[in-house]
Amino acid sequence: MKKLVKPVVNNLAITAVTLATLVACGGGGGGGESSFGGTALNASGASADSAASPKAPDDGLALAPDSAAVAQVDRSVKPMELPDTVWPINYKLWFRPDAALKTFVGRGDVEIEVLKPVDAIVVAAHNLKFANGRTTLRKLSNPSEAIPLIPTPQTLGDFVQLRRNDGQIAKGKYLLHMEWDGKIQFSDAEYCPPDEMARNPFCSAATGVFKVGLSTPEGVSSDAIVTQGETNYARQWFPGWDEPAFRHSFEISAEVPGDWQTVSNAAQKSAVKLPDGYQQVSFEKTPSMPMYLTFFGGGKFDVLSDTFKNPLDGSEMPLRWFTPPGRSTWATFAMEWTKVAMDYYYNYTGIPLPFKKFDTVAANDSYDNKPNTGFGGMENWGSIFEFADRVLTKPGDTPTLYSVTVVTHEIAHQWFGDLVTLDWWDNVWLNESFARWFDRRTTIKFHPNYYSFSDYVLDKHTVIVADLKNTAVPVQRNLNDAGSFGFISPSIFVYNKGSHVLEMVQNYVGEEAMQKGLQIYLKDYAFGNATPSRLWNSIEKASGGKKVADIGDSFIRQTGVPLLTVDAQCAGDRTFVSISQEPFPNQNAYPASAWTIPVTLAYGDAMDQRKTFVMATSTTQLELPGCTAVLAGPTGQDYYVSNYSTQSWSDLLAKAQNFADNKPLLLNIERDAFRLLSIGRITQGQYDQIKGIVNLPSTLLAKTEASQQKMLAQDAGGKEDYPHALRYQGSLKLRDNEKR
Repeated sequence: MKKLVKPVVNNLAITAVTLATLVACGGGGGGGESSFGGTALNASGASADSAASPKAPDDGLALAPDSAAVAQVDRSVKPMELPDTVWPINYKLWFRPDAALKTFVGRGDVEIEVLKPVDAIVVAAHNLKFANGRTTLRKLSNPSEAIPLIPTPQTLGDFVQLRRNDGQIAKGKYLLHMEWDGKIQFSDAEYCPPDEMARNPFCSAATGVFKVGLSTPEGVSSDAIVTQGETNYARQWFPGWDEPAFRHSFEISAEVPGDWQTVSNAAQKSAVKLPDGYQQVSFEKTPSMPMYLTFFGGGKFDVLSDTFKNPLDGSEMPLRWFTPPGRSTWATFAMEWTKVAMDYYYNYTGIPLPFKKFDTVAANDSYDNKPNTGFGGMENWGSIFEFADRVLTKPGDTPTLYSVTVVTHEIAHQWFGDLVTLDWWDNVWLNESFARWFDRRTTIKFHPNYYSFSDYVLDKHTVIVADLKNTAVPVQRNLNDAGSFGFISPSIFVYNKGSHVLEMVQNYVGEEAMQKGLQIYLKDYAFGNATPSRLWNSIEKASGGKKVADIGDSFIRQTGVPLLTVDAQCAGDRTFVSISQEPFPNQNAYPASAWTIPVTLAYGDAMDQRKTFVMATSTTQLELPGCTAVLAGPTGQDYYVSNYSTQSWSDLLAKAQNFADNKPLLLNIERDAFRLLSIGRITQGQYDQIKGIVNLPSTLLAKTEASQQKMLAQDAGGKEDYPHALRYQGSLKLRDNEKR
């Protein structure tokens, strides 16, 4: 990929409170959490123009380093499919559904910048019919003159060229006007009939603008509409630039039934009754963001309201949960959990959300009758969408684990995915692995009765089993050969394996350095795009230059699991340790041969001393003081399997009493042994001895057995227990093979 050097984030309309907080806030609320150390907003200056590519327009504010002398960080990436010669700046969108909620009409006025003369402006649109003679272009310098454009769609595909009837479109700033008709999905009962499901098992009607049901506790139903834009389904709602590389602001308005409650990304600024019984609602300008995060919802919702107090500056933000009628009290737990989770993320990141309000919409109580939706929740910036029957809790009932994790998962995305966005869909793990990592860690911190680090160990071993099969894929996929549907399936790698890699990186650099590194990452690439190298480099800065990039890439880009074998021998007052790495025996289609592994050894009389190093070769030797047993991976969370020589196993098990209170570690030792038994590296007798000495409590043994049954069910062809299956409209492209 040729680097496109351009600023992407200068001119963002953002609230004064947020601006002040971004300038002055520290990074946390105790517990060793790091501070930014005084940040400033930099709305000036940009990187030098690239000789190979034109410069994109400014469209947001950057969170700048302390010193104005520090060079501006490049937060941009080059688009994959759409040309980089035309860039949107601000989009004014209007639409109106028909009374039957089957179709809608829409129009848009988009401020764009044409960076060099072009034959056509290219936009993405799917199942949208452009109104004849209603597409025009006006120069901002001369808005009285309308230049007619002719929409010319691809014969096959979703891209439409907007052409003049003669000549080119000159360089400059314009206002592009478009009008269109579209379809509201789920209008037809059989949108995904059996033959279509057979061709495309990820067929879904929950795309673009789609209809959902709102049901009262008494069973009275009404219809509502919501939108879904990920990955590139916003093009079914309005034509535009729906790649993550394009970030711009949106001003959304709509005409909808007069008895509807409405919600969008930004705060509602007006609602005007119309003579025909409809109302026109309009919303404030959003921050700069990718098109797939735009959202609108409307229906006869009930609303549960509360207030979130910003722990960074004490300001208050309205919170709302939109629910089906009569179910607002069902969101009571979710609202309290929202406040706790947001407080955690504000303190962790040191960055407030750039919104005046924060909403969650819970709709569609018939979700279980519509299995083709393909997702459980969506992180639309400032307005999360959830399926009500999965996340709301009837008063008196106990919230489910899913309802706990999905709330904090989507809130984590407000920073990891929304504030900083992936560069292209092969790196969707930059969104999902982080959200999964945080949903596990926040649940462990605040709801340990639902999820513990022992559960995280069991999840790691579930991932390991999947990572050894011939169906295993890298966390960072090669999407060119993956097809257009369900490209993160099986999603266990993008979501869960990636989260375990992040946990391992944190174990290596330390919690304080990890938090500081992620603050650098969020600050440097706010309102821009992330790449793996940008992430790793940020963490390396905070960790004193530790080899994070080599470690992260070796686990993200490869399938399989390392097997470490430790042999520790005592000689005099020293212990000589030899460690080898090899791939755990697997069925991988393209198996890895080696990894760059952060290894921590526990040793000493009380096994409380630590030695950490990076192993990038097949074998390594080191010395430890004293005559000691050795344990690899004392957190139990690192993504490898540990084996030991016969004597080293004996020495380690003799020290098991030192780990009696560390149930996750004991569980990991037992699970590693079980993995080793399955490939004949230890005998049944050795495993029984290990299991007996580790002596897991009955509750953990029960969870282990349940985990085993789940793995067996998946091996027998059972459904993967991860609901989000991303799809893509069209054919995904392979990015240039440059380090990103």
